[in-house]
Amino acid sequence: MSTWTSKEAALLLSLALSACVEGMAPSGSAPRAVAVAGGAVVATGPAGYCVDRTAARDGGDGAFVLFGTCAALSGSAAAGQPGKPAVLTASVAPGTADEAALVASFPAMARFFGSDAGRAALSRAGKAATVRVGAVSSRDGVLYLSVTDNAAQRDKAVEPDYWRAILLARGHLVTLSVMSLADRPLTLVEKRQILDAFVLRMRAANAGPAAAG
Repeated sequence: MSTWTSKEAALLLSLALSACVEGMAPSGSAPRAVAVAGGAVVATGPAGYCVDRTAARDGGDGAFVLFGTCAALSGSAAAGQPGKPAVLTASVAPGTADEAALVASFPAMARFFGSDAGRAALSRAGKAATVRVGAVSSRDGVLYLSVTDNAAQRDKAVEPDYWRAILLARGHLVTLSVMSLADRPLTLVEKRQILDAFVLRMRAANAGPAAAG
């Protein structure tokens, strides 16, 4: 029987919550994809999004990638950007090669994220009281969560409401998040549409054999 432990959640969420949104700045050249986890997983966003190389990290405990618009990160409007910009993150952690086992653990994950421990893990401040978990659903091997985190931030770059998806890619646990900019807010429906496109792009990029590490 598959279980979802607080240790697993903490590992995944420590990566997913390490975004430094204020670090998003033109970097001259911004790649649209990056290989992480020893080349096993390709992290890439929907059309118009590029990797913020100043915020990305990759190590033995997992990888974290922050995505912004290609135009903003490259400093060139010609690089392109989506019609409704958002802030995207992808975290990659060691997982299981068995998608069926992951799917079987979705009910346990949902219960965990609804608990005090789970909401504390989701909180930027580590406090369950700052987090409300809204809609939770699963489809085609992906768990989706709607989250509101009212914890104070160092800046007010992003809105408290965001969407998160958990899935498997080449035997690694992947968490994808879509947040909206405070000065360009998006509805939950719009953020979910971006998340769906994010999931599709990640799955397409990791459908074949992994690149050599």
